[in-house]
Amino acid sequence: MLRLALLIWISLWSATSLADEEAEALPERYAQLGLEPLKEVFDFKYRSFRDGDRQSLIVRTRGREIYLLVFDRPISPRNQGIQIRDRNLRAGFTRVSIADNQLALSRRIDAMYQLENREKENEVVKFLRAND
Repeated sequence: MLRLALLIWISLWSATSLADEEAEALPERYAQLGLEPLKEVFDFKYRSFRDGDRQSLIVRTRGREIYLLVFDRPISPRNQGIQIRDRNLRAGFTRVSIADNQLALSRRIDAMYQLENREKENEVVKFLRAND
């Protein structure tokens, strides 16, 4: 019985340590944008979105704020819709459902950046797509 408990504990411990090792750092292109990362966004009300690159989306809120959301893993470059259930977004915790033509994926937000205006949004999209 003790051996079984020890075996279960070791397997759980190794699984959690492997999960931490598998989490990849954000690609360098996001740091090159020179934007300040946000930890949280409060009272988020999603209005529309635009594809960024293969790992990010740009979303607009009803309050006319613009955010770049970077995900933990790649997404489709041509998305049909997204679903954000949370009103308060937290980098590293909040999940977003992203649907393309074939399936819906759930991705965790790894980083968030606020963009000042539509001009900055266009610059960011152009840069990300050129460096994807």
